[in-house]
Amino acid sequence: MKRIGFFSAILLALVIAMSSCYKEGYVGPQGPMGPQGPQGPQGPQGPQGPAGQDGYVNVASSTVTVHPNDWYWDETSWRVDIDYANITTQVTDYGAVFVYMDNQNTWRQLPMTFYYTANDSIGNVIYCSSSLEVSSYDNGVSIFWTENDFFDGYRPEEHKFKIVVLEATIYAAHKDEIDFDDYETVKRVFDLKD
Repeated sequence: MKRIGFFSAILLALVIAMSSCYKEGYVGPQGPMGPQGPQGPQGPQGPQGPAGQDGYVNVASSTVTVHPNDWYWDETSWRVDIDYANITTQVTDYGAVFVYMDNQNTWRQLPMTFYYTANDSIGNVIYCSSSLEVSSYDNGVSIFWTENDFFDGYRPEEHKFKIVVLEATIYAAHKDEIDFDDYETVKRVFDLKD
């Protein structure tokens, strides 16, 4: 009888030792220690997060760098065509497309004219101007760079342009309350990222 009690005690100690070492998902040297049970029910939904800022899904904005070789001569001015898929016929007919140029770290809306002086071939100071105009069309914009003498002269240097597209409903809601000449205001109102 003592022998059965002794073996029972050893067997009981082994069962307790093995069950205390078992961890679900534990992979020992010989593989998993047992089958994984079925997935439990989904827990309750967590608390709602803080409200985000309202965005404008009908507003698109991008910055484009135009390199000197991107310009081509178009009879009286230098021209560059920029593809922009957000400009649709609906936008050109009822919305708005604004183009700004980085001019000495300030975004200035096109069209614009700037004035400068240069020296002619014999050293005389001449007064010059360059005018930039923009034309939008379905899927793009064209920018025209015209010198006051309509001479091709030198290609324009590298410049950055920012294109902002407003669909009709957004433009109609804001056209009388925003100064679209001021890019910083446009950026703030529509939460545009540079």
